[in-house]
Amino acid sequence: MIRSFLFLIFFLIFQTVFGQKIPSKIDSLHSKAEVEKLIQSFNKNYQSFSLKPITEIKDNNNENDFCKKIADSLNITQSFYKADFDNNGYTDLLAIGDYYGFKIFVVMNYGNDSLRLNRLTRRSFQECTFPKIINDSIIRYYYMPEFNWSAKDTMPSLQFSDLIFKYGDFIEYNAHPKNYEIEKIEYQTTMCFGSCPEFYISIEKNKSSVFKAESYNQKKESPEEIKGTFKTILKNSSFDEIISLLNYMDFPNLKDNYAVSWTDDQTCTLTIIYNNGQVKTIRDYGLIGTYNLNRLYQILFDLRFNQDWK
Repeated sequence: MIRSFLFLIFFLIFQTVFGQKIPSKIDSLHSKAEVEKLIQSFNKNYQSFSLKPITEIKDNNNENDFCKKIADSLNITQSFYKADFDNNGYTDLLAIGDYYGFKIFVVMNYGNDSLRLNRLTRRSFQECTFPKIINDSIIRYYYMPEFNWSAKDTMPSLQFSDLIFKYGDFIEYNAHPKNYEIEKIEYQTTMCFGSCPEFYISIEKNKSSVFKAESYNQKKESPEEIKGTFKTILKNSSFDEIISLLNYMDFPNLKDNYAVSWTDDQTCTLTIIYNNGQVKTIRDYGLIGTYNLNRLYQILFDLRFNQDWK
């Protein structure tokens, strides 16, 4: 009995360490109907999701010639793909389809049927983007940038970002992370046309933090709204993750301003003081300037409820 148990442990370690896939629920999915059923199982709102290859999805004008040509040229012709994006030995799933418009979902697999749904498409009015899997782990994400109306004589060209699953989400891959001495972080959000949470958080290099809850700061499962000014010493794991992610994204070389193309959204301002008083400020209307920033914002949003505020 003990020998069999030890053999099983060794087998699982061998598979993970040496890149062998560990069989799981996703490996048994082979048909369109099976993949659709899995995506729909995450939330009753996803019942309308249907798998479709990019070449079959129509845009708002019921046309698809542009998307079809690019998808064909990149050989992205299927509606779902399998890979191991976080290199944990379990097969993950990338699904392309229609859910109130063009969407790309990724199902992350943590073993023992523990699955998490992640939406790769995060902007509105991007009717087709093109995920190309590289080396079974990186998603080369082709997209058309926002149209620059000040240079309307110049048509935008197809661009791509290499996305890697790191820090709990997909972010832009960086082969050469930096090591800045971060002295202080400040993060401020504004209201929007709706119930966007308005708050301020500051983090000092000694981990002391201030949280000012201004409006709409409440947990999804609780109607009670938090208001006031609170202080704490951040948990080591939270502080280390934020500092590591900032260095990984090489924040001084990001743009100072990002903006989506629609109106009535939320704005945030991120200010980082580093390397003996240098200052980097990023203003982001829409909060999705980059995948790196998108993940950082989510971590900062989560700080409102996962720390011991007093």
